[in-house]
Amino acid sequence: MDIQGRFRLNECTRIKMYAPPKEGNGQWESVEGIRVKLLPVGKEPWGSATPSGDLEMVIANPIACQVFLEAPIHTEFNALFSRVEGVEDATT
Repeated sequence: MDIQGRFRLNECTRIKMYAPPKEGNGQWESVEGIRVKLLPVGKEPWGSATPSGDLEMVIANPIACQVFLEAPIHTEFNALFSRVEGVEDATT
């Protein structure tokens, strides 16, 4: 079963981060990325039962970064959550 949620962009901050090497030299590379914080919106499909809290992501992909950097604060985004089958439990 998939769960769709709606989130509002509350913060988009440029940050320095590290990414795996592109050339395979073993050295992680310093890159620019972003940190985004999104807050749940009390609208359908979740309605008034929208959970509290936030969704926070650190993103290095330049194309994904641009989507959030170009979006005005309070822009709403839909998120689709679905269970990934066949992935081992991270606690084992």
